Amino acid sequence: MPVIVIALGIVFLVDILRVWLPSLITVYGDAGATPAEQLGLFALAWFAVAFAVVPLCRRVGGRPVAVLAGVAMVMSRLWLQFTDGGDAQLYLACLALVAGLCWLIAVAHTGWEAGVGVVAGLAVAVALHAGLGTLDPMWLEVWRGWAVLGTLAVLFVAAQVWIPAPARPVAQPILWAVLGPALFLTGVLFGNVGVAHAAAGEPRWGVPVLVGAWALAVPVSRLRGRWVWPLGLAFLVAGVVGAGYLETSAHEGIVGLAPAGAAAWQALGVLGLGLVLGDAAGRVRPAVRWAPAWSMVGFFVLTFLHYARYDIEIDVLARGRVLLLGVLALAVPAGLAALRDRRAPAPAEPEAAPAPARARGRTVAHSGGHGGVRSDVPLGGRARAGQGAQRPGRRPGTRPGAKPAPGRAGNRPGAPAAPTPGAAGGRKPDRPWDVPPPPSLAERLHAPLALATVFPVVIALAAFGLRPAAGSAPVSDAAAGTLRVVTYNIRMGYGVDGRFDPDRTADTIRALKPDVLVLNEVDRAWFLNGGHDVLTLLARRLDLPYRFAPAADPQWGDAVLTRKPIRHLESIELPAGGAPTGAQALGVVIEAAPGRSVAVVSTHLQDVDDKVPQAQAERAAEFAVRLGTSAPVVVLGDMNATIDSPQLKAFTGRGLVDGLARARPIRTYPADKPKKEIDQVLVDARLRVAAVDSPPSTASDHLPVAVTLLY
Repeated sequence: MPVIVIALGIVFLVDILRVWLPSLITVYGDAGATPAEQLGLFALAWFAVAFAVVPLCRRVGGRPVAVLAGVAMVMSRLWLQFTDGGDAQLYLACLALVAGLCWLIAVAHTGWEAGVGVVAGLAVAVALHAGLGTLDPMWLEVWRGWAVLGTLAVLFVAAQVWIPAPARPVAQPILWAVLGPALFLTGVLFGNVGVAHAAAGEPRWGVPVLVGAWALAVPVSRLRGRWVWPLGLAFLVAGVVGAGYLETSAHEGIVGLAPAGAAAWQALGVLGLGLVLGDAAGRVRPAVRWAPAWSMVGFFVLTFLHYARYDIEIDVLARGRVLLLGVLALAVPAGLAALRDRRAPAPAEPEAAPAPARARGRTVAHSGGHGGVRSDVPLGGRARAGQGAQRPGRRPGTRPGAKPAPGRAGNRPGAPAAPTPGAAGGRKPDRPWDVPPPPSLAERLHAPLALATVFPVVIALAAFGLRPAAGSAPVSDAAAGTLRVVTYNIRMGYGVDGRFDPDRTADTIRALKPDVLVLNEVDRAWFLNGGHDVLTLLARRLDLPYRFAPAADPQWGDAVLTRKPIRHLESIELPAGGAPTGAQALGVVIEAAPGRSVAVVSTHLQDVDDKVPQAQAERAAEFAVRLGTSAPVVVLGDMNATIDSPQLKAFTGRGLVDGLARARPIRTYPADKPKKEIDQVLVDARLRVAAVDSPPSTASDHLPVAVTLLY
């Protein structure tokens, strides 16, 4: 039962983070308008609030606090379903986060064995996310979201309320100390299905392999031995280096993609994570204290540093280095604990069974670890100074004023003391722990095996939950004439209200009836934005095949979607400088009609200073002119510049003209109160603009721009 409670609680916590993080970015951060430092301090304050629950758990015990915090976490998460975005979504998500952190800290103080539960919770969260196509219950249709959340909530609350207090509480501070870094690595890399799906060639086996690795990690977390920690660390490092640190590859003319085998490296890292977490769960110490609170602060710091490198120019935080820092944060406490246990002398039985120490009016005994270590030190704190294991003048096993039990030799005056097992030699133990028999094989395997029976079904869901959109077969128009092109900065799929709604975005695009669709700010599963593969979600709804080109990293960039046959495909990297998310230019030459081709270039210039965007514009303009030698060319995208800016003159100076001139002003940003003309369309002299349209919409912070071209 504790395994189920902890696993479901971890699922809820991960789900809350997938709502809280994008709410923080899109609502409070206004998608980059708020300074990163201010954003970080605001977020850190909510993690700091949870520290207040640690003294409470040490005074009244972890179980009552865990029950109350768990109910509050579930209720606030359910309440979050009623919100329509905006500040209500942000602050209710913050409330749910605090309740989830308090629950996590309280569970650490209950003494429930949590090793398998933590790994199983992460596995279920990843499998559920993949099976739902990277959508979360928060963004599903009303009935589907409530069905998933309601089922999880009923199981979690019922199990937590009725679960008995542990007969042998286990203090596992090492496990809770490394949970934060493990959660960071899971969200960013090892549990990120978008990494596997956006790899070169988009292998369809990537997501099932990743979810299958998580299913295997559950029983793997029960393995014990001196080889477990070093092997797990080796797998972790290999997974990070292979999937998140190696040089990106090129495929079909597109550069910057993740390697085709990224999913295999992810799977290796998942197994390493299971080994390290399992080993950490076996390292028992006298008390938990502040470990889980600081661990979750570590999660936030690592997540902030990993994504802040896109907004703060920190040279040491190059791609993949924060992931290695996360491995280090996970490996150091687990490794030091393993080294300490290895060097410690073998414990011996005490001469006499000591009475449990008392702390703040309550006594707790706990056990577990490599061999089932048992300790009589309070679970949440230390014994009072000067108070020994037994008060003077009291015999073992008696109460003050109690009469000796008849027939017991140890209680008769003058009778020899009863022998104490393990007391031969009169040697006192080096550590205040006694060692009961190790658990049987059935006790060690029944929980993970029971959980593993449900994973084949979840893996099957994952196999069909996230596949490339097939789209309709590419066909050429029977008659030449017009070409409808649309450019749209979709803001990772989040609207002005901060809600992720791919249906709303798809409806906005569908109404424009594009032949060629250019998308900027395409997110393919950044954990910071909730982990959604927005490109696949939109392509399915629009029934359009796509070509994706990374900019910041393999999961962020631009895309072109079209049913027209693609005769040439190519992308180039643009100078990054201090740009927040990098830049690229994606060019496709399509067959607009039999024997008639049109070149389309998609790009997203940055606006950090005068030099970087200018250098990007010069490079993109040269690329467009080169493609234009074989076909008329049109350049579209969020340029972050007006038509008379130096950046746009890099294009007009090379023969391209303003495609929106006949309809200006075309203000597209911000979408709710458009003031800026920064989404542009430029064409060469061989194309004529027949119509321009930019309808109102709140599906993004930009408005779309549609142009009908005559060729």
